Amino acid sequence: MRWYGLWHGGNGYSPPDPGDLEEFSSLADARTKLLDRYSHGYWHRSHFAFVEREPVTVLTPCVSADCEIVLYGSYAVLDQPARRIFLGSRGGARAEHC
Repeated sequence: MRWYGLWHGGNGYSPPDPGDLEEFSSLADARTKLLDRYSHGYWHRSHFAFVEREPVTVLTPCVSADCEIVLYGSYAVLDQPARRIFLGSRGGARAEHC
């Protein structure tokens, strides 16, 4: 199942707007991207598959531990988030229903 999400990098980043919506191939893909952006953002470029604009591959420095991706089941309905992926206390990424 494809997921659509808005990533927030934490206190070093402004909140996302609907134009920042990304497409993820699965929950595992979203988890991996969140962990990579947090752990490797200073030296490893992360791919952003934006829905409404050209994809980019950029560095994501200064991501804080309160980063998260809010996921939606459809790119057309952004008022009802389905899941939230965030960093757990032991260094992994957790998902919870919204």
